[in-house]
Amino acid sequence: MTVPAALAGLLDGRPTVGTREQAFMFLTVDQAGFPHVALLSRAELAVSPDGREVLAVVAGRRTRANLERDGRAGLVAVEGTTAHYAKLRVVRTIDAGESIGCAMTLAGYQADTLGIPLSPVSFVTTAGLARLEDWAASDRLLRRLAG
Repeated sequence: MTVPAALAGLLDGRPTVGTREQAFMFLTVDQAGFPHVALLSRAELAVSPDGREVLAVVAGRRTRANLERDGRAGLVAVEGTTAHYAKLRVVRTIDAGESIGCAMTLAGYQADTLGIPLSPVSFVTTAGLARLEDWAASDRLLRRLAG
């Protein structure tokens, strides 16, 4: 299954300082079976060149542990009147010390709309955030995953 164009378009590109960006909800399941939410930006997400994989850089300890243990995740993205829900399965990883790069295939996808305007979780990018999260390192890891 390829990543639908509408979702791929939301993940495409890199954030620039001073712009409003979507914080994508990335969900995993903890050892007790409860949902765990991490917020990822376009600095940490991409789609593979062939469109078959969602690529992610994860730095959070709990999120990383959940992915390594269970190998499944969910991703929520919002645009206009549509919420996009992707069920993901990890197919390969790259250990980058403080973070992990994951290539994931779609196990399921749904575009859900009631025709009402939705507002995604968002934030304004800053140079400090780009340094704190080391967006350059994330970009290098995403490129490695993309092959």
